[in-house]
Amino acid sequence: MKTAISTWSYRWTFDKQGMDILSFVDEVKRQGAEGFEIYPSYIDQDDRAGHLTKVVEKARSLGLSTPSLIAGNDFARPTAAERAREVENMIRWVDAASAAGITIMNVFTGHHAQGQDPIMDAMRVIDGFREVAPVAEKRGVLLCVENHSSVHPDADGIMAIIRGIGSPCMRTNPDPTNFCPGFTQRDERGREVIYRETEKIAPLTANAHLKINTFDADGNAEFVDVPRILGIFKGAGYDGNVILEYFGEGDPSESVAKGVAQLKRLFAEM
Repeated sequence: MKTAISTWSYRWTFDKQGMDILSFVDEVKRQGAEGFEIYPSYIDQDDRAGHLTKVVEKARSLGLSTPSLIAGNDFARPTAAERAREVENMIRWVDAASAAGITIMNVFTGHHAQGQDPIMDAMRVIDGFREVAPVAEKRGVLLCVENHSSVHPDADGIMAIIRGIGSPCMRTNPDPTNFCPGFTQRDERGREVIYRETEKIAPLTANAHLKINTFDADGNAEFVDVPRILGIFKGAGYDGNVILEYFGEGDPSESVAKGVAQLKRLFAEM
């Protein structure tokens, strides 16, 4: 497996200190990671393919990979017009990613709106992906569903949606601690759901996240058993990127450095 950093980890630095994505690439190199994931709001919306290509080219010049792009979609929007815009937007991102040589997209299901039927929510999500998937297949882009949104945040629901779409380009993007809202306030028994649910979607993993914030005196991320999560990924045959997402407030650099160090140490032991 390989160590990567999400641009989302540096949202404070982008927003408060004026970082741009090309300087973020330098930060990834400085941190000693091997690649990074791109959050779409940091890309020029009027020249998506061109800007992504510049980012990828700089990454390659520094020996870094650009494994994935976040789509940020919501296919459960209540009206047909809203969903059509979401589909159109994702297809544009698929085209731009492919043009830049990015072959993995982190995708969501959607958010449940008050008063909507949860079954209809799931059907809308499936319909949306059925429109996007043929384009992704043609472009050679994998669509990796993250357990992120309120429409089926559970492993069984995600797998049911993927089966319903019926496309070979559909994969999963486990974000283990998302399975346990408020995980930092739970005891070890309460956090067991993290590992149980991750095991269910691990066989289809093509991209993976790991939330980090605070670390103990030995340099281990608190509130999550990172070796256990990596063991689940390895047992499922996953050998791709583990993308660090700093969920704390303020400057992420110190926590990211500790996260990179822990992953490298654990990868060397596997």
